[in-house]
Amino acid sequence: MDTHKKIGILFGFMLTVFVTALFVASNVMQPVVENQIYEPMREIVLVPLGDGNPGDNSGLFYFMIYPHQADPGTAYASNLSNATAYEFSDYGNQSCTGETPYAPTTFDIVLKVGITDEDGKNTTGWQDSFNWCHITCADLSIGADTNMSEQVIGTGGTYAYYHYYMNNGGSGYTIEENEDFNITSTKLYVRRIVS
Repeated sequence: MDTHKKIGILFGFMLTVFVTALFVASNVMQPVVENQIYEPMREIVLVPLGDGNPGDNSGLFYFMIYPHQADPGTAYASNLSNATAYEFSDYGNQSCTGETPYAPTTFDIVLKVGITDEDGKNTTGWQDSFNWCHITCADLSIGADTNMSEQVIGTGGTYAYYHYYMNNGGSGYTIEENEDFNITSTKLYVRRIVS
């Protein structure tokens, strides 16, 4: 066999080995993938309103149609009596007891909510403000998920208590004679660590 053929065969063999080595290296030598540590973030989650006296859960204690208060920061800083409410309910999704007078009598919409320390407390203490109670009442021109104002009643131990109210920008609401209205939605949001 002549020398040129030997060199050609040797060169072809070496080229084949080289290409094969490149192919094997590209398929076998995959980059190392590092695992990332996932840390759960704090999220705002919906905590449904429970019935009156929800036990160890965050939820609704009462709902009232209450005489309009010129100073809600003072009026709603302590518990209210249903004896002084126009209408009230200790449970969600039911008709209220009582009757709201028609105009010119004005009224506020008030909810008392209890927040457990699981939902509303961390190592530095109770959260200063929630402001995540929303209400919907088309009959009174209150749009979907309208934010209610908050007034702290008291915090400490395993529960914190808050009044959420709407007073129509300080003017109170009115209804006409023989008019009915329905609160179609109440939603309470509290911050909870979701893991």
